[in-house]
Amino acid sequence: MGSIAKRNGFTSKQQISAFLTVVFSGQVIYSAFESLKIPFYERLVTYYGLTDTQFGMLFMMLGVAVFFYIPGGWINNRFNTRTILIWGLIYRLVTALFMILVRPHFYVMMAITFTWGVLDAIYWPAVIKGVALLSGEKNKGFAFGVLTAFRAGGEATLNGILIGVMAIFNGSMLAFQWGMVAYALIVIPMILLIQHYVPTDAEATALVTAASGTNPTNATATISEEAAPASSAEALQGLILTLKHPRIWVAGIAGLCVYWVYTVLVYTTPLFVRVYQMSSETASTYATVNALALGLTGGIVGGLVADHVFKSSTVTLTWTLGFTTILMIIMAYLPKDPGYIWVALVATSVMAFVIMMSKAIQQAPVAELDLPDSIVGSAMSVNSFMAFACILWAMPINGAILDATKADPGLAFKRIFLLMALVAAIGAICSAILQVMNRKANATRVAA
Repeated sequence: MGSIAKRNGFTSKQQISAFLTVVFSGQVIYSAFESLKIPFYERLVTYYGLTDTQFGMLFMMLGVAVFFYIPGGWINNRFNTRTILIWGLIYRLVTALFMILVRPHFYVMMAITFTWGVLDAIYWPAVIKGVALLSGEKNKGFAFGVLTAFRAGGEATLNGILIGVMAIFNGSMLAFQWGMVAYALIVIPMILLIQHYVPTDAEATALVTAASGTNPTNATATISEEAAPASSAEALQGLILTLKHPRIWVAGIAGLCVYWVYTVLVYTTPLFVRVYQMSSETASTYATVNALALGLTGGIVGGLVADHVFKSSTVTLTWTLGFTTILMIIMAYLPKDPGYIWVALVATSVMAFVIMMSKAIQQAPVAELDLPDSIVGSAMSVNSFMAFACILWAMPINGAILDATKADPGLAFKRIFLLMALVAAIGAICSAILQVMNRKANATRVAA
């Protein structure tokens, strides 16, 4: 990351190595199944002998994570990030290989994906917690932007490699099987990297403090000590304290609006196929390239703008969600005619870029609340619960709108975009409210 990293709170190789290890552990765990759903949807359905409905039910099981994020906060308070990451990867390795090689009955797959959903409620907050602990105090936006960008780039790279392998072997299902096995086995070197590079939570805090030059003597002393995780009672007390923190909930609602708006990008291909009469192949290529290029650039730019322009992820979300509201209204009233396809392409790309800027810092406002380390884990868990809860209803609502107006897809997308404009506006308002709450909290702390 070089000089750019140093200017954004990463001042030592040890800190950078630990940070990037946590970032990529947040993608590798999904590489053998979830990350394959868009480019290899048909392959997965065929390989496991599933109907479309059954495939959807498996992902519904993965979605149960939202119900376990809050109790997962207790676990994140109780155990160090590195411990959760290592054991989470070990469990996914064993169960993923079982799924790939045995191809069990559908109901067994349902049970396994349910446990993956529960695990995700513990694992993902640990990733977010690690990013928060290992990033500079005033550079949370950049850190979360890098998380989003590198995860998007990592997923696209792995999927691209498998696409190339499939092309070489003429679409062989055996090649697909062993490709999944290889991606499941990637977690082994990932575990070794975590063991080698990722410190305990208290050591991570001390590492960043020492690197920043703040109270280096005490920081060095802390690094040399083995951090003791919180007791069960202390972890529970931290979770209760978190649930009483109003700013965490306001940040969660803003994050929910970000992710809800983000789901509209899933419908990029049907928008251009059904409304603007683009070929399915061209629309798919556009959506893939759009996701890769804008996922990488939007993520980095979102983080840099948050840290260096607005000096706050909360303020940045206010502006990006406000701009998204305007773009959604433009998309809603843009003529649904093939003659406007180039205008629609440009507008969609701009919209996707701004949405990815928002998504990059979706959970950064919580990291900027200056919370005690003892409740950072539970705070990230509660925020994850709020931020991703819409996975249970966002796409079903959009699907219902599309099904209700099959004869007029232009009208369907107009309604979807207007709904998303409303959601983005609510998110912008919540971000503005959080900004005011933060100012009052900071003023109270200074006065004290």
